[in-house]
Amino acid sequence: MAETIDLTGDGGVLKTVIRKAKDDAISPSDSLPLVDVHYEGTLAENGEVFDTTHEDNSIFSFEVGQGAVIKAWDIALRTMKVGEIAKITCRPEYAYGSPGSPPEIPAKFVCHFTS
Repeated sequence: MAETIDLTGDGGVLKTVIRKAKDDAISPSDSLPLVDVHYEGTLAENGEVFDTTHEDNSIFSFEVGQGAVIKAWDIALRTMKVGEIAKITCRPEYAYGSPGSPPEIPAKFVCHFTS
């Protein structure tokens, strides 16, 4: 069974590795912050997909640590390596907050991202 890691110490961002990266794979760093992510975002309560790059086979690119994405992604993707697949569980305060992101993401919802 896969191990779940608490990345924030308060249960706000949990990472479960689905597929490990190769030993020599690289991670994002201050000198190499750009990441390309293929992902699916679902609501934890019912599994409903609210965002995905799988349907059109697109890639989402951003620089880790620049605040361009939800906090959970900045935290989790720093711990990942090229080729790794993980399920990231995010409490609202690390994702879309108390208001959510209507209409796709209701208020105070826990989200899962598989990337």
